[in-house]
Amino acid sequence: MLRYSGHCHSETLGGVPLKFRPALLLRAAVPAALVASSLVVLTSSSGSAAEDRTPFEPKFTNRHKPAGKAAYEPNAVIVKFKPTASVTKRKAVLSKFRTTTEDSVSDTTVKITGSVPAPELLKKVKADPTVELASLNYIRRATAVPNDLYYPMYAGGVWGQADAMNTIRMPQAWDLSKTNGSQLVAVLDTGVDVTQPDLVGHLVQGFNAVSSTRPTKPYDDHGHGTMTLGIIASAANNGKGTAGVTWNGKAMPVKVLNNHGEGPDSQIIKGLDWAVAHGAKVVNMSFGSDEEEGTLLHDAIKRAVAKGVVIVASAGNDGDGRLHYPASYSEVIAVGATDNGGSLTSFSSYGDWVDIAAPGRRILTTGVVAMTDPQDDPVWSCTGTSCSTPLVAGVAAMVKNKWPSYTPAQVAARLKSTARDAGPRGLDPYYGAGILDAYGALGGKWGADFATNPADGNDQPARAVEITGTPVQGTSRTEGDVDWYKVGAASAARNIKLSLTGPIFNEATQTSNFAPRVDVYDSELRRLGGAVTPYPTRTDPNGNPIWEQLNATALVSAPAGVAYIAVRNDNGSRDSRSYSLDVTTEGNGGTASGIAYPVSDALPADLSVGAAVTTKPSVTFARAIDAATVTAATVRLVNGKTGAVVATTPAYTEDTRTVVLTPSAPLLDNAPYQIQVSGVQETGGTALAPFRSVFSTVDLVPAALETFDASGSFQKANLGWKIPALGDLDQIIVRRNAGGRYPTPTTGTLVYSGTASSFANTALPQSTTYTYSAWVKDRSGKLSAGKGTQLLGMKSGISTTSTKLNIGGSITLKGSTLGIDGKAYPTLPMSIYSRPANGTTFKLLKTLGSSSTGTVSYTFKPGYSAVYMLTFAGNGDLMGTRTNDITVLVTPTISSTLSPSTVKLGSTTKLSGVVTPAHSGKSVQLQRLVGKTWTAAASVKLSSSGAYAFGIKPPYKGKIAYRVYFPSDGDHTLAYSAIRTLTIT
Repeated sequence: MLRYSGHCHSETLGGVPLKFRPALLLRAAVPAALVASSLVVLTSSSGSAAEDRTPFEPKFTNRHKPAGKAAYEPNAVIVKFKPTASVTKRKAVLSKFRTTTEDSVSDTTVKITGSVPAPELLKKVKADPTVELASLNYIRRATAVPNDLYYPMYAGGVWGQADAMNTIRMPQAWDLSKTNGSQLVAVLDTGVDVTQPDLVGHLVQGFNAVSSTRPTKPYDDHGHGTMTLGIIASAANNGKGTAGVTWNGKAMPVKVLNNHGEGPDSQIIKGLDWAVAHGAKVVNMSFGSDEEEGTLLHDAIKRAVAKGVVIVASAGNDGDGRLHYPASYSEVIAVGATDNGGSLTSFSSYGDWVDIAAPGRRILTTGVVAMTDPQDDPVWSCTGTSCSTPLVAGVAAMVKNKWPSYTPAQVAARLKSTARDAGPRGLDPYYGAGILDAYGALGGKWGADFATNPADGNDQPARAVEITGTPVQGTSRTEGDVDWYKVGAASAARNIKLSLTGPIFNEATQTSNFAPRVDVYDSELRRLGGAVTPYPTRTDPNGNPIWEQLNATALVSAPAGVAYIAVRNDNGSRDSRSYSLDVTTEGNGGTASGIAYPVSDALPADLSVGAAVTTKPSVTFARAIDAATVTAATVRLVNGKTGAVVATTPAYTEDTRTVVLTPSAPLLDNAPYQIQVSGVQETGGTALAPFRSVFSTVDLVPAALETFDASGSFQKANLGWKIPALGDLDQIIVRRNAGGRYPTPTTGTLVYSGTASSFANTALPQSTTYTYSAWVKDRSGKLSAGKGTQLLGMKSGISTTSTKLNIGGSITLKGSTLGIDGKAYPTLPMSIYSRPANGTTFKLLKTLGSSSTGTVSYTFKPGYSAVYMLTFAGNGDLMGTRTNDITVLVTPTISSTLSPSTVKLGSTTKLSGVVTPAHSGKSVQLQRLVGKTWTAAASVKLSSSGAYAFGIKPPYKGKIAYRVYFPSDGDHTLAYSAIRTLTIT
């Protein structure tokens, strides 16, 4: 049965009696049982931090600015003038109020500054008839910094959440999102304290896989689970405790570890399956071990991922490169730990399976109330990869909430592609893709990478520093750095005694510590022996580690010739403090040999920066090589950021044992690369140990866009471009001018900034020429040369020979499309559209090619009243246009026959006829002239052929005039028949 332990420890503060004794932080010497949880209880009463030796403030006061009226510039306002305000009128306003134009805010808005207080200036400006809008120039402040008691930095910046949250740019991320929504995070751990005041309202129903009698009660009898869950979901901005990553999110507690922080695979699988079945979308696993036989656990993880669940796990606190499970499963996002400044901690496990890193030292979070002294706040400090993992899990849930369709692989890719590089450039075994950037992951702008130290110049045996008898000093100032030294050639075999002494190893005050490791090689780099210092395991009577100066010593038998010595930090972290290496020759002794070092040199130098983009990387092997095993697959160059293999042609020279890689295209600038050797064999068939060396190229001014073009349409410019190959693209910047002048990087209107390859610039007034410029901006802020394109403004018109006619008549529509300068463009396709006068949808009537004068003409017989317009769609050089609408009314014809036209009083006659076009079912009216007024006499509905008939029985003798009236129906205007006079005798 595999048992997994939680990966964090907590710390004491002010001598408060604790339930847990402080545990050792890391390394193989520490049992796989809990590498976690000596707790830090923070109190608002007086005390001191035992670990930091810094005074704790007697009473913490929230220093956030109290709510009140927003601040504004004291003598300035911002003004939007009416479109009709001329330049002269604008200047008159400035003169009238004795103000000056400070700067342009946009095309229509300016900031003006005066000598009177801003509210008084605003009142005057608003009353001016040329001003459309005006307001105070308010000063806005970030609102997403929570007011939780333990969020700010205090006591010299040692405590408080702000350090860690600023490292991952969480405040900026909160400006974009403050929830994980329905994307629940299940925290598989030791359970949770449901009475924790900062978690009330932020928990959903959980599960207890440890207890069969209390399956619905995931109580925390250890403390680890409450800490990890609180990092994700403690209530933010409530004036107390700490702020969870998801601000107002919720989490699902699932107890899979017991009161010792341990749990078998069966419990973990049971808890994972339950969480997935009950709606978890992200799972946090802050536990693990180096035992790999958990195939059923791996199978459960695969099932969860197949259902769309993101799994995040801690890399472990062993401080070495052993594989750690479940973190090292490929489906899992493995998280390493840094300090709040972005430096890898000594305890964080490392390897190519680490995906990303996040702060994991002294992360303030929720603690179990019952395990906290009643006089203290239940706020604990968490240190370990357990504490960095929930930061990543919380942000993963927020990413999933923003893009719900993302698969687990896409969420992982989003987190990794937006991570800020740290340590060796590009992907590395210590930070993976880099340090979590919450703001970037949620769509914010790119943030600067974390600085790395320059190469020290002795990275390979070819550049080894010769030791001449005096102890040498050195530093392991970059993660994974190897320092090479050599002892001069000797004519006979001798014994070499080495003593490698590091600075004081003290994780209480030093995030990264030097763990001495020394290896000795012969002239062909076959390992002769070496030593590594065990992790300091001595403890004081209270169980606390005794920090000490570590020393690695070895006595190695070396043959005649040069001997090489490699110095490494065994935990992979960097330490700017010096170590000392003393080498003497004496006595007999020896050590068994181990793995031979594969190369004597690699260029560019390991960890170097500034290589030319025309560089041809090379590797020189330490011993004779089977040339047939040197191929593009065994010696290759990969992009250090993406892992993509760079196309190269290897050329091996047997005399020098050197292989040169010639890239098929220049390398990207400001990009990390890795030279990788794997699968090469020595003469005789011995396999070389795998080898990797990292370098970065020079940061050049980016090349201009390869293409940049625009296509015009009505009130829209469709812009497209091709981005040149570069390794540090920040954004493409496009600016626009109205008129013929090309904008500069600081003039014109900003149209677009981003990484897409096209953009539609809409809402552009017609009859205007638009001129665009575009630049490539890299991450260091360099701009390429500009690329420009222009769309000429066009104007169109339409007219008709008649705006009203009888049905059957003809009209001629005439149109034109010209440049705004009057230039004609023959053969331009111009389209005439029409819609019924009472309709809303235009349909194409006719498309015509323009004449040499830019005109078109179309004659036809309209069948109904209609609205017409003419359009030119635009093309690659010209903006599109659309004319105003014109209406042509069509009147129907009404035939009429009165028979007989003379009748005797008391007799009847008939008035009949046809309406053309037929309006089946529509009513027409018989009107009679009474005096000088036509009055309705009767109405009938038209037949399907448009026929009608009225029967008339006149009431008196004399003459009566009749006519038929057709009311307008939108398709046709009103119409009257001829007047018919009836004589009654």
